Amino acid sequence: MTDPRNPWLARFRPAGDGAIRLICFPHAGGGGATFRDWADDLPPEIDLCGVRFPARESRLREKPYLRMDELVPALAEGLADDLARPYALLGYCSGALVAWELAAFLARSGRRPPELLAVFAFPAPALVEPTLVHRLPTEQLTAHLRGLGVIPDAILADPGLFSMFETGVRADYEVFETWTRRAEPPLTVPVTVFGGAADPSVTVPELAAWRAETSGEFTLRVLAGDHSFFTASRRRLTGSIAADLLAVRAVNR
Repeated sequence: MTDPRNPWLARFRPAGDGAIRLICFPHAGGGGATFRDWADDLPPEIDLCGVRFPARESRLREKPYLRMDELVPALAEGLADDLARPYALLGYCSGALVAWELAAFLARSGRRPPELLAVFAFPAPALVEPTLVHRLPTEQLTAHLRGLGVIPDAILADPGLFSMFETGVRADYEVFETWTRRAEPPLTVPVTVFGGAADPSVTVPELAAWRAETSGEFTLRVLAGDHSFFTASRRRLTGSIAADLLAVRAVNR
């Protein structure tokens, strides 16, 4: 359900005040609902929240952000109350880059850092290559998304449904396709990276290169499957994330 206090978040199973908050960033075009099923798997100590960007879900009529340097400060402001207590950031596909940029922005601002950054199915920032997916004609865009296997075919096959979805997905692609990296030191927080061994969108060496993005602990987990391993291996992923979060909380208390 959407948090009436904060349009940026969908809360699927709020936990108690002592919980660590897991703030999840979806893939291009995705919404907070991407992580709804995770609520069935995570222990009650973890407060699961999915980020809702403008131009999708309950924010469908809002103007989307098109540049990373505008989106990230807005996220930091919109999530300020949720970042004032123990939290972790998690990003899937292009959401991984947004989560990493938010962590870096908070570090530059002297704000409380995440207890953990978890990224899925996206190359390390230093290896991101420019693409122009956000400029593709609609037919080619839907073909591209179908190949990734993360958008339901029911949406891709229905022009009416896809027209509601298209603005958000193009905006998300434009955010990271126009992004340029700034020079800054590595993060100091633990980073965990997940990927599919047969994912055509990112190689294992590109996943391993996230190691250079932190001076803290680094873990790489490669699972069987392609880009859709995120869905196919959900319970294994949520089990790993839960174990990682509870471990870092035990250390940081």
